[in-house]
Amino acid sequence: MKKIFCFTLVLILAFTAGAYAEKVGTFRKSSNVVDNFQEAIIAGIVAKDFVFDDTPVKAYDSVTLMQLALNNGEIDSFTTPDFVGEYFLRTNPDYNIRAFFLGRNPVALALGFLEEKKELRDKFNKVIEEMEAEGKIGLLARDFISGPKAQNPDAVEFAKFEGAETINIAITGDMPPLDYVDAAGRPAGFNTAILSEIGKRLKMNINLVNVETGARAIALKSGRVDVVFWFQVFTGYENFKDQPDIPEGVIVSTPYYGWNKVILIGKKK
Repeated sequence: MKKIFCFTLVLILAFTAGAYAEKVGTFRKSSNVVDNFQEAIIAGIVAKDFVFDDTPVKAYDSVTLMQLALNNGEIDSFTTPDFVGEYFLRTNPDYNIRAFFLGRNPVALALGFLEEKKELRDKFNKVIEEMEAEGKIGLLARDFISGPKAQNPDAVEFAKFEGAETINIAITGDMPPLDYVDAAGRPAGFNTAILSEIGKRLKMNINLVNVETGARAIALKSGRVDVVFWFQVFTGYENFKDQPDIPEGVIVSTPYYGWNKVILIGKKK
């Protein structure tokens, strides 16, 4: 029997008990715009007990835009995975945690491909599964997400293979310590380290293309990129069909990293 998906979030920490209304910012989904509270609950963004039913939830295409909105007073807080939020707290002393949630169904990251690129998806799956079995993904997560590189991630180098196939891969470049572009214009972070390792193992040339969160599906379907790195999937599903973040015509890889903690970040009063 197919599991019924329910990403109910549990409030762990909040500055105000009970119902609390504020304007919340979040990432734009690839296939739809989350612009009301009920959609936000379904998407696993906010907890029902934390806000009133009419609380506006505004979607943004990047972390940078959400930060600008917070600093300009357009929103009161924005949501991030806990490890992304911790990065912002370390680098922005005027930010604090307004709430901290646990999800019953963890969110995971996966690569997206067009349905007709199933063979390419399967090649990536094989390597991801090998890396997981060897503990390589865990080591990279330790280095880039929970270790010293989380605050100042190293730039990631990509091997070049003469005469090999080149794969264009979309990244946001705007979500440290997962992936971002440093001040010198070099890709850095956990996601890019994963991609570098995949490229080496497949002996393929990886070309990174910066794409805003909301434009991922368009970039993929238009042929601008061959792969989107990343789409969110929810592990409460038995399969990855009909996922909120996966548009029609797109298939996803084996998930390579997941979490179930969400931080709501605001400015100190």
